[in-house]
Amino acid sequence: MKRQNPAPGASGNLAPPKPAKRKDLPREDVTFGNPGRGSRPGGARDAKRAKLVDDRSIAAQPSHAALQDGELNVQSFVNSLSFEINAMDESMRRTKTNRASRAFQRVPFRMRRRAAAHNHKRIPRRLQARAKREMAEDNTPTVNSKTRKPGTTRARLRAQTARKLEILARRKKLRKLKSSGVDEETISVRMARPKIRRNATNQPIITARKFRKRQISKTWLPTHLWHAKRARMTPPTQPLWRFAIPLTPTQKVYRPTHRIQWEKGAMAWDMSYMSTIGLSGAHNSVQNVLKSLGLTQEALWNDKAKRWRSGDMHWTGMLSRRSKGVSHVIGPGTIIWNPVGKVDDVDQSKRFRQLYVRVHPSAFLETFNELLRLTKMQHPRPFVEDLRFEVGSIDVTGPDSTEALLGVLKPYLIKSESREPHASRFESLAGLRDPGALPAGTLLAFSIVDPRLCYPPRQVAIPSLPGQKAQATVLGTISALRKEEATKPYQLFDRDVRFKASKLPSQRSLNRRRGKGAPGTALKPTAADPPIPVILLASHHCTSSQSPSVWTVMLPWKCVLPVWHSLMHYPLSTGGNPWFGGLDEIRQLTFERGLPWFPGDMPGTDAGKTWELDERCVRYKAWDRMPKGKRVNWESFDLGAGRKGEIGTGWSCDYELLFGLETANPSDQTPADGHTEDRGSKAAPENENQARVQPLESVTQVTKPIFTSCQSSKSELPLTSLITVEIKMLARGVPATCARIYRLPDAPLAIASTQVEVPATMPPLPKGKNGLPPDLYSQWVAKKPARGRGVRKFAAARPKKLDLEARKQLLAQQLMGPPAPFPPPSPNSADINGHPLCPDEEDLIGFVTTGSFNLRDGRGEAIGSLSATRALEEFRRYEKKDDPAPGLCIVRNAGQNIGWLARWKLI
Repeated sequence: MKRQNPAPGASGNLAPPKPAKRKDLPREDVTFGNPGRGSRPGGARDAKRAKLVDDRSIAAQPSHAALQDGELNVQSFVNSLSFEINAMDESMRRTKTNRASRAFQRVPFRMRRRAAAHNHKRIPRRLQARAKREMAEDNTPTVNSKTRKPGTTRARLRAQTARKLEILARRKKLRKLKSSGVDEETISVRMARPKIRRNATNQPIITARKFRKRQISKTWLPTHLWHAKRARMTPPTQPLWRFAIPLTPTQKVYRPTHRIQWEKGAMAWDMSYMSTIGLSGAHNSVQNVLKSLGLTQEALWNDKAKRWRSGDMHWTGMLSRRSKGVSHVIGPGTIIWNPVGKVDDVDQSKRFRQLYVRVHPSAFLETFNELLRLTKMQHPRPFVEDLRFEVGSIDVTGPDSTEALLGVLKPYLIKSESREPHASRFESLAGLRDPGALPAGTLLAFSIVDPRLCYPPRQVAIPSLPGQKAQATVLGTISALRKEEATKPYQLFDRDVRFKASKLPSQRSLNRRRGKGAPGTALKPTAADPPIPVILLASHHCTSSQSPSVWTVMLPWKCVLPVWHSLMHYPLSTGGNPWFGGLDEIRQLTFERGLPWFPGDMPGTDAGKTWELDERCVRYKAWDRMPKGKRVNWESFDLGAGRKGEIGTGWSCDYELLFGLETANPSDQTPADGHTEDRGSKAAPENENQARVQPLESVTQVTKPIFTSCQSSKSELPLTSLITVEIKMLARGVPATCARIYRLPDAPLAIASTQVEVPATMPPLPKGKNGLPPDLYSQWVAKKPARGRGVRKFAAARPKKLDLEARKQLLAQQLMGPPAPFPPPSPNSADINGHPLCPDEEDLIGFVTTGSFNLRDGRGEAIGSLSATRALEEFRRYEKKDDPAPGLCIVRNAGQNIGWLARWKLI
C-alpha cells in the first residue's frame, strides 16, 4: 500500500520538506571556450555544439530593401540575394571540412588498420576511387606491391606462394605447347644447378626463404630442424665456425656415450660442417702441391702407397705450410684420390687427376689460401674448388655401427649390369663389430637408393655361424679388401651426378606412391629416384689397437637428411635405436681414446690459438660471475713456502709466461663488455684481431715424427714450439683444464766430505731456492708407486736394518750438522699435510688443455701441451735405464696448492 505524504504544516515526527532543485543557469551565463573554476562540467561540450551551430548557420538580411512603394526593384533584389548565395556557399564549404571522414574511416571497425592508409586497394571497391583521390590531394606516399620487400613472416610466405603459383602457371603454359610439336626437353622445367667457382670460396646454399633471415651470419646443417628440437645448439648470436652446431642432447648421455663406445650400441653425428676442398689438375702438379702441403714422407710416393694414389684407400695425417723458413702445422686432414681407370694413351705425369681434401672448418680458410698459393707456382696450374656445401657427411661409431649402416645404405641396382664391387664388399661385412679391424685407410664407394623408399628401415639379418666360422668369414672379407683392383671413377666426384642426386622426389609424392600399394611394402626405385653416391671411410687410430674406430659416410649435402632420418629409426639387434651426439660427445670419446681433439688440444696451430683466446674469455666470464666469497683470489693464493699468487693467469693456459713472451694484462685478455667471438666464425676488426693474437703468433706446433727425429739426431727445436702429450695420473688426482704441468726439480748433488774422520756423507744442505725444501726431488720420487701385486713399494724407502758403518755415518751427520731452527718452520714449509710442495715457476713445462676422469681406465687423465724444448731436455735428462723418474711430471690444477704425480708420453 502506497504511503501518502502528509499535508504541509501537519504535526508529527515527519522529515522537513526537501528543498527545491536548483534550476539550470541561463545559456548566456555559461562560459564557453575556456570554462573557469566554477563552470559546469558540460561547458566544453556546449562550446563545441555552439561552434557546430555557428558553422551551419546561414546569415541573412531583410529583403525589404528591394521593395520601393510596393514595387520590386529587380536590381536591388538580385544584389540582396547574392549575399545569401555567397553565404550559403561558404557554409557548405565549412560544413564539408568540419568533421569530415576519409575513405579509410568509412570501413567497419574490424577492417580498420593503422597502416592501411598507404594502399587504396585494401578497402572496399566502392571507396577505392575516393581513397585514391584523397591520397592524391594529400600527397600520401604509396607503395608498389610488386617491388615491396616483405617485412613479416606472413608476407614472406604469401610472396613465396605467389612465386610457386607463377612457376606452376608457367609450367602449365609450356605443357600446352606439346600439342604444337615441341619436344619434351623444352617443356620440362628443372632446378638451376648451383654455381661452383674455381679458385674462390662459394656462398652457402639457398635454404627455405622463411628461414633465410636467421642464417645471415651462420649456416644451418641439413639436420638443423631435427637437432633444434632435441639438442642444445650454439647461441644464435655466437655460431661456431660459422655453423649452428648441436653441442649436446637435451637428455643425459655422458655414461651412455661411454657404454656405446666400448660395449654395445651406436652413436651418430651430423658432420656436414667438415670442409671439403677439391683439387684437380695434372698429376705432377697435384703431387707437387701435396708435397708442399706437408706430405713429404717417402712412403707416400713409392710403390707401397700405390693403392692410395690409385684411389683404393684414403690417407689421414697432419697438413702443414712453410712461412719464412719455418714449418707451421695447419691441422689434421684426409685426402682421397679419384680413380681414373686404365688409360694407356696418356702419359701418367700429365694425366688429369682429382682429389678431395677434408679438413676441420676452423682450418678451412688457412688450408684454402695455402692451396691457392701453391697452385699458382705450378705449371700447368691446377684449380681449387670450395665444396663445403656440396658434400656432407655423417659419422657413426660403436659396435653396432656397421649393422646400422647395412640396414640404411641399400646399394642401387642398375639394370642390365652387375652389382658394384664395393657394394658387394660392404654387404659382406655383416657381423663386423669394429671398423678398426679393417685395413688402415679402407675406402668403399658405391651408389645407394633413397632410404625413404624402404622406410621404416628393417633389421638386417646377421648370419648365425659358429664363432670360428664367423671369424673366418670376416677375416676373409678383410683380406679381400687388401687386394688392388682397377676401379672406376667415384660418382661423388662428378658434379652432375651430385646435382641429380639432390633432386629427390618430395615426401608427398612418395606417400602417394606408397598409398597405391599394400601396407608395409617397400617402394621400388623408378626413373624418378636418382642414385645417391656415397663414400665410406673407416678410420684407424694408430695410438691403440683397442680403440674403436668410426665410419664416415660422405654424400651430397641435400641427401644427408633422408639418410639421417632412417639411421635414427633403425632397430638394432641389441635393442633400441642409434643415439645421436653433439660436439661434447665427440670431445668425450676422443679423450677416452687418448687422442687430441682439434683445435682445442693443439694450441700451436692458428685454429688452436683462436680457440684458446675465446676459451679464456668464456672462463673469465664464468669466474667473474661468481661471488667474491666463492671464487679464487688469484693474487692472494698461497702455494706454500711463502709463495703468493697463481703462476700466470688462472683462467688461461698462459703460454706467454711459459715462453717469456710479451704478456698483456689479465684484463686486456678479455673484452671489456665480456663479448666472445664465435671461435673463428666472425671476422673481427683486423686491428683488434691482430692485437689479440700477437702474443701467440710465434708459438708453433711440433708433430711426433719431427720431435722423434730431433731426439735421435741431437738437433734443436724452436724455442716457442709445443708438443701434444697424453698424461695419466699414477695415483689420485683428477686434472682439469688449465692445470699446470711441472717437471721434477733437480736432485741435489752429493759432495764428498773433506774430513777424514767422517767418510763420504752428504753435508748439511742449505735451504732450497724460494724457500722450497732441498730434498723436494726425493719427496716426489717417493710418491711413485712401484710395480707389485697390489702393494705399493716406495723407490726411495729407507732400509730397515743398518750395519755398524752406516750407523756411525748417521751419528756423525747428526753431531756435526747444524742445529734445528727455532722457532720451528710452519707445517707447510716442507709439505702440505704430508703432501710435497709443488715446484716453482722455473720447473713449469706446460698446461693441460683437456682433463677429466676417464671412465674406461678408472683414473684421472689429461691431454696437455708441453714446451717442445723442455720436453726434449727431459728425454735427455733421463737417458739411463736405471733412472727412477723418466717421463714423470707433477700436475696441479689452477687455484689448488696440491699437485699429483703423473706420467706423460707423446701422441
